[in-house]
Amino acid sequence: MNYPEFINEWRNGNDTVTCHSSGSTGKPKVIELPKLHMRESALRTMAFFGLDADAYLHSCISPDYIGGKMMAVRAEVSGCRLTYEMPSNRPLKQYTCDRIDLLSVVPSQLIDLIKNKENLPDIRNILVGGSPVNEELRERILQSGLNVWESYGMTETASHIALRHISKYNERFHTLPDISVTTDHESRLIIDMPGWQKLLTNDIAELWDDGSFIIKGRYDNVIITGGKKVHPEIVEDKISSWLGVSVMLVGIQDIKWGEKIVLLIEAENDGKHDMASDDEIIGCCKIKLPKECVPKQILHCKLPRTANGKLNRIEAKQLVQHPEIGCNILHI
Repeated sequence: MNYPEFINEWRNGNDTVTCHSSGSTGKPKVIELPKLHMRESALRTMAFFGLDADAYLHSCISPDYIGGKMMAVRAEVSGCRLTYEMPSNRPLKQYTCDRIDLLSVVPSQLIDLIKNKENLPDIRNILVGGSPVNEELRERILQSGLNVWESYGMTETASHIALRHISKYNERFHTLPDISVTTDHESRLIIDMPGWQKLLTNDIAELWDDGSFIIKGRYDNVIITGGKKVHPEIVEDKISSWLGVSVMLVGIQDIKWGEKIVLLIEAENDGKHDMASDDEIIGCCKIKLPKECVPKQILHCKLPRTANGKLNRIEAKQLVQHPEIGCNILHI
């Protein structure tokens, strides 16, 4: 789908829009979202950023996914200008205007923007979503001085329900007006939005009294190794900040450990980066991480991702279980 096609769909007489989840942790789902809810979400975002009919919006992400669809809806409900481009990891190369009030990107695109900051137009707000901002990227954002907001939300909530500004002392998401969150007995986040049914997510969260929260990882991603729970997202963030590249932790069945932790390290063209040796990486993990979080195996490969940039953990497990594809592997 392209933006003109989606805008035509938005303007037709139907009350719902057909959306698809990303499928990063399982089979993609078909979701019928009420246009009323999408309109409310769009107005909430525009109000948060103080944008109106004079605003310039630009999207670098596909309308196949909710993040792209909602950029179009925000423009439609406010009457402002929307421009867009074919998604790539080299965004804004053909952009000719001198201003953007709200730019929507995924983390890999933000990395390129930071690298080419001197060539950018005046970007007042950058909205990044699709996958979490890790510690390495966070540091780059802080050094760049760009005004970046990380979003938390999903297809079922018509994009983000909470935002956090990437600044030195801000690690919590804050919900948008009229939205509240709680957790269940497994610490999974529950979202309560006006006029919607409460939504139980698979995200493990820690809450504060003011309603802010952090996400520790997904309930269905938890690795149980040696009888202890490991949240891979937390460990990935730490290792990624040490190595300066993206990484992923995968748990595969093991007769001794129940699940064995495998560390996948991003490499171009299926080759290793010029970085610390695998033995040095394991040694660092043993010093800096709890014992149960130390990987038992290292694999260097191109990390599998979905079309909108999320790490694809289903494909990652298959990758680990079928090393004959030619990746470089070290068993510990």
